[in-house]
Amino acid sequence: MNLLIYAGPGPWRDEALATAAQFAGQIASSVTLVTGGGMRNVELLDDAVARLHLPPDVAVKRRVVEGSPQEAILMVADESVYDLVIFGRFQRPLERLLPLRRSDALTRQLRTAVLRVSGPMRPIRCILLASGGDQHTFATARYVALLATPLQASVTLLHVVSQQPVVFEPLAPLASDEAAFLSGDTPEAATLRQAAAWLRERGVTVATRVRFGLVLDEILAELHEGDYDILALGTHHAAGPLDRVLLEDLTGDLLDRCPRTVLVARRIPHN
Repeated sequence: MNLLIYAGPGPWRDEALATAAQFAGQIASSVTLVTGGGMRNVELLDDAVARLHLPPDVAVKRRVVEGSPQEAILMVADESVYDLVIFGRFQRPLERLLPLRRSDALTRQLRTAVLRVSGPMRPIRCILLASGGDQHTFATARYVALLATPLQASVTLLHVVSQQPVVFEPLAPLASDEAAFLSGDTPEAATLRQAAAWLRERGVTVATRVRFGLVLDEILAELHEGDYDILALGTHHAAGPLDRVLLEDLTGDLLDRCPRTVLVARRIPHN
C-alpha cells in the first residue's frame, strides 16, 4: 500500500504517528510524509521516520509544503495515487462546538481512503465496521482486513435498521429481533453474512451486530458500549438533489461526533 501521512504540527500529531506506527511497517510498500508550514517544520519529518519504525524495504519520501496542514495534504495527495491518507484531527474539542466548523471538510475533499485519528492513542484490538448493508461494505472490509490481520484485531460488523420513517411514507411496523434479522433474506442481512465470511476466510475474528433505532445514535452507542478502537465506514453519495434533502450525511455527522479514530474507505486498496 502507498500511504500518505501528515507528520507536521497539529493537536493530534503524536496520536496519529503512534497509531500509524502500529501497522505502517507491515502494510506499506511506500510512505510519503508531509508537513505544512514550510522548511521550519522539516525536522518533524525526520522525527516521524524515527517514530514509525519502518523496515528498510519501505520507500520513504518527505514533502515540505507552504501553507496550512489541510492545503499540504491536498496538494501532495494530488501528486500520486495513495491507498490511505493518515492524519490527526485538526480541531480541538472546543473548536468543534463553533458554528459552521465541521471536522469532515478535509476528508470530503480527498478522493482516497482516510484514517482520521482522534482521542488518546489506543492499541488497535477491536474495530467496528458500520455497514449500510450495500456494496460499500466490501470495500470497507478490505481496508479493515489490512489493519486487523497483522494486529490480530477483532472486527464487529454492525448494521442499524433505521426506525426513522422516510418522509411522505406511512410508518410501518418495524421488527427488532437481531437473530431473526441476521438469518433473514433481506439484501442487508445477506451482505453482513457475506462480508463476515470474507473476513473469516482471511483469519479475522468477526462478530455481527444489528441495532434498531436512529442510525447515528445507534452507531455511537455501539462504539461506546463495545469500547472499540476504530470506527470504519464507507462513503455514501446522494443520487440527486432530493436525496440530499431527505438523507442524512452520516459520514460527516460521524466524523463530527465520533470521539475515536475513524477509517473512511472509498476505492479498493492495492495489496
